[in-house]
Amino acid sequence: MGGMGRWMCAFIMAALLFGCAEDGLAPDPPLLRNPTVPFGGTSRFDVRRFAGDWTTSACIGECAAQVSYAWLGGRKVLRQAEGLDRVYEVTAPGILRTLGGDQILVVMWVDEGFRTAAVGDADGRWAAVIDRAGQQSADRTRAAEEILDFNGWDAAKLRKIKE
Repeated sequence: MGGMGRWMCAFIMAALLFGCAEDGLAPDPPLLRNPTVPFGGTSRFDVRRFAGDWTTSACIGECAAQVSYAWLGGRKVLRQAEGLDRVYEVTAPGILRTLGGDQILVVMWVDEGFRTAAVGDADGRWAAVIDRAGQQSADRTRAAEEILDFNGWDAAKLRKIKE
């Protein structure tokens, strides 16, 4: 190939690479939930009863093994997980939105005794079955997994988290 041909080939390759290049931002993680399936928070949600320490028993996406929720009064909730503290406001039953932000945490289901819950983010990047420490139950875990599936998550992708 002559000098002009090599230059043209290099130019085309550079243009193709430039066209495929990102704008410097990390790619968005894949959605793990079918966004066409409507979902919402549980009407059973009670911020005072939900407050406390939870252990993740099963997860889709990136989830903290331990998470704690503290009621701050009114509709404010502090979520602590893996050294990250984030304050949410309860905007509807089971729907928590970060203060001054757009991240939404959805509590889709919680059992009557507030021992097991199905939670996830509205963006479809993670979901989890969480339990109070030492209070896991196969029946409640199965119910939480069914709720996640019903709400558009691929429950087959749930991975068990070892305590």
